[in-house]
Amino acid sequence: MRAFWTSVVVALVIAVGGALALGPVWNTPAYEAFTTSGARVATPGDNLVGPTWSGQRKG
Repeated sequence: MRAFWTSVVVALVIAVGGALALGPVWNTPAYEAFTTSGARVATPGDNLVGPTWSGQRKG
């Protein structure tokens, strides 16, 4: 039983450490992270489907 609790604690330490280490690196918005000429990501707030799109299927 001691080995089980030790493995649980080690898994939690690894998970929290990884989240803290990688959090700032991977939390970049797409419009900032992909700024090459090949990426077609607009700034947030731009409606890419048109002003009259309601999201409902027609027909």
